[in-house]
Amino acid sequence: MTDNSTADTPTSLTIGAFARASRLSPKALRLYDDLGLLPPARVDPATGYRYYAPGQLAAAQLIALLRQLDLPLSEIRSLLDAPAPERAARLTQCWGGLERAHGRRRGLAQYLIEKLQGETEMTITYEVRERFVPAQRMATLSRRLYVADLQGFIMESFDTLHALVGAQAAGASLVIFHGQVNADSDGPVEVCVPFSGTLTVPEKVTVREEPAHQEAYVTLTKAQFVFPDILRAYDAVFEYARHHGTSGELHPREVYPRDWNTLGEHDPAGDVAYPFVPRG
Repeated sequence: MTDNSTADTPTSLTIGAFARASRLSPKALRLYDDLGLLPPARVDPATGYRYYAPGQLAAAQLIALLRQLDLPLSEIRSLLDAPAPERAARLTQCWGGLERAHGRRRGLAQYLIEKLQGETEMTITYEVRERFVPAQRMATLSRRLYVADLQGFIMESFDTLHALVGAQAAGASLVIFHGQVNADSDGPVEVCVPFSGTLTVPEKVTVREEPAHQEAYVTLTKAQFVFPDILRAYDAVFEYARHHGTSGELHPREVYPRDWNTLGEHDPAGDVAYPFVPRG
């Protein structure tokens, strides 16, 4: 005997009847239940049979369509929990984020295709320069995190550190990557604001001195601080450093000498830099 054999009532449908009415398979409905998206209206404690309410039909069909968009489960739950008049706006916002993420993945795929094909043009697209950076004291915030949380942490940390340092700021702000940050690797990342004088700092803020060093760098526009352009910029400075010296103990960084929020897409916004030890 299966779930489908139990008689329906005006307010209760077996999973078989609900599947026919919604034009979804019982397997899909069981999956939606397991994922917490569409639990049955009730489950018979003796038989384990699932029973659905006719009012759940619209939700079942909506979930099936949303799943085809590859929306995260958390987003589908949030959308279903929202009042009906707000659902369209929430889906618009979520889909915009997915399209931006897809654009980044498309750019990354093209970058990797070029590397696998042995293209060398990507490392000479930018004008690589070299500079000496004197020692500087910095207020810093560090965290281990994955790429999804990177931008939020950087912006929040800059706000915190600039408010702390105030008029004592003395140089361009930095984001130092002590390890790779992606879906699998969590850095850590250190956000730094150089300053002069003395500071009284809260518990999570560190004050340290960055040693003097030589670094290769390229300047990017605001629009170029995205995949894959920024990866090509890192390739360029790594290649320059390899040809002109050796790696030291300092890590690659992004340097932001200007107020990001005041810049246009084509304005020079900052540098990708790689410290190295020159030969000789």
